[in-house]
Amino acid sequence: MKKSSNVRITTAVSAFILVAGLMLLPAASKGLAISMTTTAPTNTPQIASLMNPSPQSAQDGMRLVMDSGGFTPITMATAQLMASKGHTLHKVTLVADEKTLTLPQGNVIHALTFNGTVPAPIIRVTQGDIINVTLANLPNNTLPHSLDMHASIISAVPNYGPVNPGFERSYAFIATQPGFFKYHCEGVAVLTMDQHVFSGMVGGVIVDPANGYTGYKYPTYSANGSKTTENVSPNAKEVALIFSEWYLTKNGQYNQTAMFNHDPTFVWMNGIPFGYDPVVTKTKGAMPLHFKQGDHVRFFLLNEGDVMVNFHIVGAQLDRVISGQVLQGLGKQTYLLGGSNDAIIDVVFNTPGVFAPVNHDYASLFKGQAAIVVVDGPDGQPGKTLGLKNYNNPSNAIPPTGKNSIPVQTTPYTLGTPLKLTKLPSLKACKPASAGAAAEMCP
Repeated sequence: MKKSSNVRITTAVSAFILVAGLMLLPAASKGLAISMTTTAPTNTPQIASLMNPSPQSAQDGMRLVMDSGGFTPITMATAQLMASKGHTLHKVTLVADEKTLTLPQGNVIHALTFNGTVPAPIIRVTQGDIINVTLANLPNNTLPHSLDMHASIISAVPNYGPVNPGFERSYAFIATQPGFFKYHCEGVAVLTMDQHVFSGMVGGVIVDPANGYTGYKYPTYSANGSKTTENVSPNAKEVALIFSEWYLTKNGQYNQTAMFNHDPTFVWMNGIPFGYDPVVTKTKGAMPLHFKQGDHVRFFLLNEGDVMVNFHIVGAQLDRVISGQVLQGLGKQTYLLGGSNDAIIDVVFNTPGVFAPVNHDYASLFKGQAAIVVVDGPDGQPGKTLGLKNYNNPSNAIPPTGKNSIPVQTTPYTLGTPLKLTKLPSLKACKPASAGAAAEMCP
């Protein structure tokens, strides 16, 4: 009976993968690359107006209806028309770039990246903005690639279909909900998606609330033990931490067996195991996060992987935790992020010292998900004692600025070298399939 049950489960899983593949394989590719340009905003598009387009917009190809292709996203022409009328349009290019990377621990990785780095660049927009994203697959790549944007609400077919080397695919959508959303490669019509994700093809989209972030009142105690309430401004210095895992063979290839067994070689924050810890693990090239006493820091957290992240800051509490648009609590010690989950966490560092953001799953803590935050007092301590000479923050931990961001100085720090998008070869756009078909085709 046990063997028969296993056979049935295996058959069911295989059937699901086959059906998913058959549904998405016709969505052969169209590509993107990652640079980002923004058309200045005036006002935010109203969803109701999109559902009832004017005759002029209809002539320009705006169709938000259910048909054989599913829920149709706004067309490129419509996106440009909306931008010309004052709506904010972000043009984003993500380039599939297959390359070899080396971790500070010495491990070589045969990586798959967007724009040359792991994780890929963070995109930042405001709720209601239009995102026009293009996926470009370089001609010298060996694999098809695709792109799933969790910030979008559009049909996966044909928008997330695979893009062959030498081709590109574009689509546009409205970022309707605030949060820190995952984007990732879906492999070839879902098949091999795990290989592409765990070889590095992940990134994030911060969608800020339309009216910005709010401040908050935080009940606490003063230094003499009396009750007090701290009034925290909506403005903050900001950190973005993306979490995932490396599953590696000895020669740096993706190890699917290890992934199925939930046995990562390393776990990471922003691509690099212990990448923000030059103090305890003394990781080669690591840079700590650096702030000053009294700083309000907003942490954008996104779990791209399979391993649960029990986010905790050793020596501090999580003053405010928000998931999506919902307040999860004040003064929490730890917050759990499941796979593809996100959170926005506010912390005010009222005392100087060395603090450690970690995954409080001990297996993950000791495999790479531990960092150092140095908070200096007016006398420059403890940074001086630690011998810190660079007071800038690592660039891959600092997101693009938004309405309520307090800018900080950064030093370039990434896993991988950012791709120079000004030197991309010309690519072919995927041609639409025959009339009424549900997908676009690439030769």
